[in-house]
Parts: sequence; structure tokens; C-alpha cells
Amino acid sequence: MARVDLLADLQGHLVTLDERIKVRQISPAGMTVETSAPLSPRVDHEFRLAIGSHSVHVRARVVHARVTVRDDTVSYLAGVEFIDPAPEALAVVREFIDTLK
Repeated sequence: MARVDLLADLQGHLVTLDERIKVRQISPAGMTVETSAPLSPRVDHEFRLAIGSHSVHVRARVVHARVTVRDDTVSYLAGVEFIDPAPEALAVVREFIDTLK
């Protein structure tokens, strides 16, 4: 299943750095997130996503990252791959993606 671009904000929380994130794209395999601090590719990161009435926890590793600058605001985009996601978490992500089609 391909990644889905999100037109509305999907909010999340990067537990590892105690920071709010914006999810820009999502798939059952991973997601693209926007953060105010760079994510280390050397450590696994824990995320909490608010999807509808569900709170989903996933661990992920950075597979690519880049810096963006918009109107003097620096942010970081990172593509992350889920690590052994729980079946329940995957079901919520798949259901969310299906509602966007």
C-alpha cells in the first residue's frame, strides 16, 4: 500500500524527545513527520498518534531526513519506518487510510 498525503493535520507526539509532530504522509509501513528538531537516525523513536478516537503507539527508525526553511522557520522532515508495529496499531492506521480514499 502506498503512502497517503495528508491534507488535514494529523497530530502526533514524539515521545523520545517529548515534542509535538505533524504527520505529512502515512502508510502501514511508516510515515513522514515534520518536527522542530532533527531526529537521530542512530536511535529508535517512539511516537504516539491521535487517529480519530484512538491513541496509537509505534516505534520507528529514520530512513531519510531533510531540513526545510519557510519564511525564516526551520523544520525537519523525516521518513520513518515502523518497527514491529502491534496488529492493533496497524489496523487503526489502515482504517484511517481507507477513510481518506
